[in-house]
Amino acid sequence: MGGKEGLDVKTEEHVVAPELPIYPIRTVARLTGVDARRIRAWESQYGLLRPARTRGGHRLFSQRDLELIRRIKRLIDEEGLRLQGVRLLLEAESASNGDKVR
Repeated sequence: MGGKEGLDVKTEEHVVAPELPIYPIRTVARLTGVDARRIRAWESQYGLLRPARTRGGHRLFSQRDLELIRRIKRLIDEEGLRLQGVRLLLEAESASNGDKVR
């Protein structure tokens, strides 16, 4: 599970597509080092994340979501950006790639 984007994740004997939402928030928190409250805030207050939801309303994250969370953490912790700056950067990148804004 390196930090390279677009790589399929091998889970036991299965290869999981990077966009498949399979990770609950507790697992995401453990794998990324970002606590669940912070992940929820990045979603609800800043619009940085858009996880899938189960029928019961629980968040499920994909490998790509994990990569994005790690990147956001790095931009804040290592580059010194504030969340508003992270959001603007991600929006600019999405616009230049022709993607829908996350």
